Amino acid sequence: MEQLNPTISKPEVKRQLGYQEHTVSNPQIEELITEAINEAQEIIKPRGNYLRFENITIQADKLSLGQNDLSFYSQDIAELLANQKQVVILAVTIGPQLEERVNQLFADDQLTKATILDAVGSIAVEETANKLQTQIEAEAEEIGLPSLTMRYSPGYGDLDLDIQPQLLKLVQGQELGIKCNDSFLLIPQKSITALIGLGTEESTVQPQCDFDCANCDYDTCIYK
Repeated sequence: MEQLNPTISKPEVKRQLGYQEHTVSNPQIEELITEAINEAQEIIKPRGNYLRFENITIQADKLSLGQNDLSFYSQDIAELLANQKQVVILAVTIGPQLEERVNQLFADDQLTKATILDAVGSIAVEETANKLQTQIEAEAEEIGLPSLTMRYSPGYGDLDLDIQPQLLKLVQGQELGIKCNDSFLLIPQKSITALIGLGTEESTVQPQCDFDCANCDYDTCIYK
């Protein structure tokens, strides 16, 4: 289990809020963003864990990782891992405190502050995952697998959310304080699980999504 300290940048927070690059908002918003970043750094508890499997078995869209430690169906993941030597499952969270603070701000009708702090939390958990991925990259390079695929999370494409309990069990999500509800959404919300392939050559597989949700066949995608 890793203690991780994400870097939260104001430009990334503004991007999350919908600002175009290099756009300068009004001084009040700029100050609120700075305050939200400072507050988040005080209350988040970023942690993560990962597990590496040396065996990948793929039959059409059925995958088995490890010694049948995890079996599931996904054409997207089958394509992602087709030429990979190993695979990593990871989980990260920043804890529930920021989410609780956001909910309190909404309850107090401090909508702008709540929205900004929520955006800061989204950046914080992504950066926490990036920090953990940097450690994974270092380990992978040591074993001769320097190329990593994109990070692919349940709920994206055809990787169903119902795989979440299995992933959390494998990476000791309970010790991280992560669980999922009856709809397989992660609790705390600012948490991530994902798979990453490890290989010897750079993967050419990229997400096949144009975010045209109205015409998408994947009913369980988190973006719909």
